[in-house]
Amino acid sequence: MRKITQAEFEDFPLDEYGRKQCPTGGYTAFKSFGERCVFGKGCKANSPFWSFVYEPPFETEGKIYLPQTTKSYWEERLGLSLAGCYDEIGNGIKPLLPTILKRKDLTRCERRILESWL
Repeated sequence: MRKITQAEFEDFPLDEYGRKQCPTGGYTAFKSFGERCVFGKGCKANSPFWSFVYEPPFETEGKIYLPQTTKSYWEERLGLSLAGCYDEIGNGIKPLLPTILKRKDLTRCERRILESWL
């Protein structure tokens, strides 16, 4: 599969609704997509950055990364300090996940994000 560059992405034409129609290709170099992004059926994202309101509307593979802007929400929600880089956070939270995932108050989105770190 041919890898799509950011420059190529910027040049994709817009449809009549102002949306980019992205052809099949490798988008692995992209760390995030703009708001209101719609993914077609069968689309799979590899370790996307995702917030916490709604579940990603596509299949994911690997960890679902939380944007830095949601750090305080997750620290308060989990009662944990999430200091450091993603690898450090993962090493600290992974042993706690079986217990955290037993909680009944997690939303479907929160649960999916946390399960992606197992």
